[in-house]
Amino acid sequence: MTLKDYIAFFDLDHTILNNSSGHILGPAAIRHGLIKRRNLIPGTMYAIGHKFGLIQGDAILPRMLTWLKGHPVQPFVDFMQQIFHDVLKGAIRKEAVQEIEHHRRNNARLVLLSASMNFICQPVIDFLGLDDLICTRPDIQDGRFSGRMRGALCFGEEKLTRTLSFLNGNASPLEHAYFYTDSHTDLPMLEAVGHPVAVTPDRKLAALARARGWTIYQW
Repeated sequence: MTLKDYIAFFDLDHTILNNSSGHILGPAAIRHGLIKRRNLIPGTMYAIGHKFGLIQGDAILPRMLTWLKGHPVQPFVDFMQQIFHDVLKGAIRKEAVQEIEHHRRNNARLVLLSASMNFICQPVIDFLGLDDLICTRPDIQDGRFSGRMRGALCFGEEKLTRTLSFLNGNASPLEHAYFYTDSHTDLPMLEAVGHPVAVTPDRKLAALARARGWTIYQW
């Protein structure tokens, strides 16, 4: 890989996207038979709870992965590609694209850092031409979902842990790095980078960003 001058990390949900990928994908997955209809009500309740800050993402994704247990992986990959082109691509914020292009021109290494699964993230990084992906990965056995994650959920403190592993334990690049996110749950990563950016932030992050003089964008 060509040597880059610095790193710009971007969150996915409510940062690059104007919505939560899970809110978009859940109903579509049920319609396509990838998730059983009996999970529609709890899925809806999770979505509502998450929207109003009553349920965090780290409590939702592990439960939803159990709904995929035993399902073959390839149909899910095909489904994700189709949903990206039909729906998710249109949810990418133009301001995010502009910011990504700004950093690309400045020779940044562009990294998607998300709690979402790799199957959701990969079409996004392919479309936007990002360099790397740090995210949650499901455990797969014999071409089928086991219903578990491979390692920990890439959420909260784990995002920073994964990032440091990505950097081979060398934290010095973070002094010059940017991180764009909407959520206060990403505080460990925001505090670790030299250029934290709050994008249309939730209430807690907005207050923290104002108090600490961080950049705030309303996309």
